[in-house]
Amino acid sequence: MILVTGATGFVGRHLVPRLTIDAGLSVRVLLRPGSDVNRLPRPLTVHTVVGEITDANTLLAAMDGIHTVIHLVGTETRGRHARLNEVDVEGTKVVIEAALAACVGRIIYVSRLGAEKASAFPVLRAKGEIEERIRDSGLAYTIFRSGVLFGKGDRFSEHIGMLARTFPFYMVPGDGEVVFQPLWVDDLVTCLVMSLENFDLIDTITSIGGPEFLTYRRLVMRVMHTINSRRPIIGVPMLAHRSLTWFLDGLFARWPLTEQWTEMLSTTQTAEMGSIERYFGFRPTAFDVGLLSTYMKRRFYALELIHYALTNHW
Repeated sequence: MILVTGATGFVGRHLVPRLTIDAGLSVRVLLRPGSDVNRLPRPLTVHTVVGEITDANTLLAAMDGIHTVIHLVGTETRGRHARLNEVDVEGTKVVIEAALAACVGRIIYVSRLGAEKASAFPVLRAKGEIEERIRDSGLAYTIFRSGVLFGKGDRFSEHIGMLARTFPFYMVPGDGEVVFQPLWVDDLVTCLVMSLENFDLIDTITSIGGPEFLTYRRLVMRVMHTINSRRPIIGVPMLAHRSLTWFLDGLFARWPLTEQWTEMLSTTQTAEMGSIERYFGFRPTAFDVGLLSTYMKRRFYALELIHYALTNHW
């Protein structure tokens, strides 16, 4: 049986159906109290354990009979409400201790490109510390480092759409020429599922990305084209952009662009081109207008932004 933490998050919502329906595997999910179980597609047959990721007793119960843990819990998208140390780092410590006590065979973790314990950016620093704890745990592990992910329900392309549809212009930090390698979430999920039977990936850190390098400005332009929103793109000094996102993130319950996200926009996030083809034998999907249209067309993004900004539901 496989345990998935963070099952109601963006990656988890796409992963759990692939594990249960397509791969026919037995899956248990750890749900924090108050989690919206409706985020999981129906019908699904999964075992559920309700409890906090930092509760050792809950984790021990969740680990019973588990051979692999896919660890997806992360709070970095919550802006100033992120709990990187309390939940992400300390939660991983409890997961590791419970896995060791339950004799779990392997832990699979989704990290970020650029993760480094000595990073100047809090998110990448937390990811780097988590990676180090997993590597030093004594458990067999597989760590995937990915860049920005896109797909239905993401907090990347859809958030760009909210802002591009609502305001008369779109602001990018600096000149907007930082390079990304966006990865379709279903391609990441395919890699996760395939890694379960790929023993060559045990005790490895694998950096993966999409099939093209694109600047942030170019990504915004593709989203605008998809939702038919013609807006001028204006470069704003990094400090001013960061201050504005910090203010808006505090003014509203949530805001699509957070201070942490602005920090991420200041550093290139790319993997070696062709890494997915080499490790998994398939070509990942491009950040293409045709694909974006499947989940971004005919949406009322201005209304979605209002709803998003006024509700504090993660």
